[in-house]
Parts: sequence; C-alpha cells; structure tokens
Amino acid sequence: MKEILKSFFESSKDRIKNPLIGTFIISWIAINWRPITVLLFSDKNVENRINYIENNYATVGTYFLIPFGIALIYVIVLPYFMWAVDELVRKSTIGRKKNLIKQQVFDYEGKQEIAIQESKLEDLKASYRDKADFNKQIEQLRNQLDEREVYLKSQSMELETLKNENEELKKLISDSSKNKQNTQNSIYENQYIEFRESDLYDYFRDVGVKIRNGGEFPHGINEIIKEKYLIQGIVEEVREENNFYYKFSNKGLFFWKKYVNSIRVSKNIKPSDNVDDDLPF
Repeated sequence: MKEILKSFFESSKDRIKNPLIGTFIISWIAINWRPITVLLFSDKNVENRINYIENNYATVGTYFLIPFGIALIYVIVLPYFMWAVDELVRKSTIGRKKNLIKQQVFDYEGKQEIAIQESKLEDLKASYRDKADFNKQIEQLRNQLDEREVYLKSQSMELETLKNENEELKKLISDSSKNKQNTQNSIYENQYIEFRESDLYDYFRDVGVKIRNGGEFPHGINEIIKEKYLIQGIVEEVREENNFYYKFSNKGLFFWKKYVNSIRVSKNIKPSDNVDDDLPF
C-alpha cells in the first residue's frame, strides 16, 4: 500500500505543483487524516477497514466540498487577504517609519535647539568674558590716566619751578647784561674823554659822516689817522663776498652818539658847504 501511494505521489508531482490541486490535496489529507490512518494502520482486513471508513467518515463534505472550499479560499481569497494584510502592514510600516522619522526630526530639532541654546550660552559667556576684559582694560586705563595725571602734575610743578628759575636766570642775565653794559658804557665813557683829547677827535665829524652814510673814510684823509681809528677799535673792516666797507664798532657807535648828542644846531644858522651837511639830523 505504501508503494502504491508513493508511486501515486511521484506521478502526480507536476499536478501537485498547481496551486489549486496541491492545495486541494493538502486540504483533503488534512481533513481526512483519520480515515487515512485507519486505512493504513488498522489491524482489520481491508474490507472491514473500507466498511468502517464508509460508515464513519465517508461524506461528500469531507471528501470534496470542504477540501475544495479550502483550496478555493487558499488560491483565491487568501491572496487578497494577504494583499490586505500586506497593505495594512505597509501602512503600519509607513506609519511607524513616519513616526520614527518624526521622532528623529523631533530629536534633531531638540538637539538643534540645544545646540542653539548652547551657542547662545557660549556667546553669553564670551560676552561676559569680553565685558570683564573690557572692564579690566577700562580699569587699567583709569589707573594709567591717574598715574599720567599725577605725572603731569609733577611735571607741571617742575615746569613751573623751571619757569621761575628761568625767569630768575633771565633777570640775573638781564641784570648782569645791564651791569656789563653799564660797565662797558662806563669804560667807553672814560675812553671817550681820552678820545676828545686826542688828535682823532678833530677828524671825527668827517669820518663819522662818511662811515655812517657811505661805509668808507673821507677821501684824502691821512692814512695814519685812518690806521689809528682801526687800531683803537673805533672803526672795523667788513669783508664779504665781492664787497668791502667800513663800519663803527660798538665803541665807535658809542663815541658817535656822544658826539652827535653834544652838538647843538641853531635854526638861524645856515648850513655851510662843508661836511656838516652830511650829518644825519
């Protein structure tokens, strides 16, 4: 019996590959496993087995309708059911993925917000640090300004002291210069008295007028008289580029001022044709 069934199953392999037939066979075996078991493994003879099966299990429903219905359901209804299940699974998968994406987006937004807040916190810390550094720099500048102000005050006091000392020094120099000038004038005064007694005094008017107006000695003056004026330091030689002339020294100017101031001129006296016309008054 086993060999018969084995041969039957092998010859029917291609047919069993058909979804409807294969499903029908599997369904038929699954429903009629009891009569199959009795047929294959019962101790009774074959006739008794068949009679027992016909009396207890042989029905149209178990032999055809139920297996065929199951096969139809498996071949026709089950794919639609699986399609519906797949669709539901797909929707649920999409929904889950959307929820996962939303969760990830929410997490990213949360991380982004955290990053923004951390960045703001760092900026705030940096701002406080910059503000602290700025305040520190301001404090240092204030200290420097205070030190500079103290230094300027001290320098101002020193400058004031130097000004006072300079004024005193100028006063001393001025007094010394006045004293020196007075002393020099006193010396010139004594020398002028001696000069009036000398032979040079007789030529002083002519010499003074020519020296003051022309920078030269009068024409025809005695060379010895000329040399005496130079030797005694009353007249000086001046040599410049392409130029040569004579001028009064400080001593000569003093003498000339004394001489001119000592001359009195009357209004009713007409000037003569001599050298007096060249006097600067």
